[in-house]
Amino acid sequence: MASFNLLNEPWIRCMYIDGAVRLVSLRQLFKDAAKIRSIAGDIPQQDMPLLRLALAILYCVYGDQFEDDPSEKELRQLWLDMWMAREFDLKMVEEYLDQYESRFDLFDEERPFFQTTNLEYADKDPDSLGELIADVPKPDKMLFTMQSGEGLESISNAEAARWVVFLQAYDTAGIKSPVVGNTHVNKNKVYAPKGMVSTGWLGNIGGTYLNGSNLFETLMLNWVLYVPGGGDESAILLGRPDDFAPWERDEQTSNLIVQRDFRGVIDALTLQARRIRLVCDSDSRVSGCVICYGDCVTPYDQNQIEQMTAWKENSNLQKTLDRNTPPITALRHNANTNLWRSLAPILSYRIQTTDLRPGVIRWIDELQEKSDWHHSEHPLKSITLRSQGVTYGTQNSVYEAAIDDSLIICAMMCRHDFDGIQALLDIVDHTGRAVDALSDFVRNLQVSSGRQSTKNNQKPIDAMKNDVREAAYARMDQLFRVRIAGFTEDKDPEQYSSEWQDEVHRVLLRMGDEYLAQSPIQAFDTHVLESNSRQEPMNTGIAQLKFRSRLNACLGRFRVSQDEYKPNSKKEGDTDVVTN
Repeated sequence: MASFNLLNEPWIRCMYIDGAVRLVSLRQLFKDAAKIRSIAGDIPQQDMPLLRLALAILYCVYGDQFEDDPSEKELRQLWLDMWMAREFDLKMVEEYLDQYESRFDLFDEERPFFQTTNLEYADKDPDSLGELIADVPKPDKMLFTMQSGEGLESISNAEAARWVVFLQAYDTAGIKSPVVGNTHVNKNKVYAPKGMVSTGWLGNIGGTYLNGSNLFETLMLNWVLYVPGGGDESAILLGRPDDFAPWERDEQTSNLIVQRDFRGVIDALTLQARRIRLVCDSDSRVSGCVICYGDCVTPYDQNQIEQMTAWKENSNLQKTLDRNTPPITALRHNANTNLWRSLAPILSYRIQTTDLRPGVIRWIDELQEKSDWHHSEHPLKSITLRSQGVTYGTQNSVYEAAIDDSLIICAMMCRHDFDGIQALLDIVDHTGRAVDALSDFVRNLQVSSGRQSTKNNQKPIDAMKNDVREAAYARMDQLFRVRIAGFTEDKDPEQYSSEWQDEVHRVLLRMGDEYLAQSPIQAFDTHVLESNSRQEPMNTGIAQLKFRSRLNACLGRFRVSQDEYKPNSKKEGDTDVVTN
């Protein structure tokens, strides 16, 4: 019988601070946490599930630290003591892991890790590895192609373990083949229960977490011990009596379970959304798998437990559920939008309403405001905000796009009372409206050259405008990343944002000049623009006047002499003009 114990065998790909990439066991992961730069999976989307696995172990290890229910002050002190020690209590980690060593074996006969023993399809053989590995080419189902697919008959146990953790987090929905013991079968097919999350849990949220300078800091920054502002025992996340990891539970089933709500943060981090069994060949390598639906939860009102996503009030779902108050659902990522364009729900704090920021942001806010770890003293001046996830197509049954973006921000951006947050969000908003002005300018140039904007010709015009928007955001991407990283608490928000808006203004004016230079000679003729049942004359002069007027309205007039603007003097990102 094959054996591969994840506590002792190297299987997690990590990038060390010295640049080396090594496979480590779970024990080694905690031992070397301060030496490891980050987890580095086969694809970036493996990183977050593996990080969450390590976090779940931390919650388990330290869950019995207090004899009575801990106070918020005690939990903050526990966190701060560990942060200042710069290492985990390895004796405690080892003693805990020793208790459950057999249950971290990928092929244990009774409790294989993240799997269901003896799981079998009711009427077919196990699936090929294409159902386990997201980036193996397969018809209409691949996330993206990194492997040939041909000849992929087996993989190592280490790689299989990484994909099992990924699958529990991100598996696609759709029709599943029934397994023996599953009672939720309809015409020899298994569907996700109506109203429940049909994908893996991470596929349902906009995964957001914080990166430190090493893995120890990253784990600590995302180790939220209580829900700030919760005000009662239910807000305490550490040591919940009914919150168990899969390896701590004795019972198991092949049946689908409608669980509805998370029992606690450990349950959320390790939800067994699928029943899985790995199949080995004669060489003890993984060659196939059995997969069906597992534990199912609702997609709403999980914000007290799930700490790694932003949230929104869902009025549409409120009507469907016929509730008096809107349910709160996770805000998912847009695969076509850079992280800096989506900062509002992550950083924006609303007074006298539910705090919908990610729990990890609220936790750093709480530590800076209430603990002895004052901002003027603590060593954490900046953090890296990282977003990860996948999007799905065709009723969530296929992978559509992969998401992985990161952004360096000042730690003060997590403070709800930092004036710089609103200044930053205003610039992003103003820039969006200014980019729309550029896209309309290019549309007007097209009309001036004889291409009419009519109802019958709207699709190609809209596609062209979208291309212009994306080109503008790409041109300004590095500028925004540098500016956001440099927006520290010592900067005057008004002055800093004014200089920033001037830079955006210059970039868009130059892009407008470039599009104008590409216009044909006929562009100087006058044509008629048809828009919203209105007609107006349009030529390049009118187009330029409207464009510059809208830029001034969105971004304000230049705060420096207009003589400093030289058309076409620079055509890329303009990052060298950033003023700190």
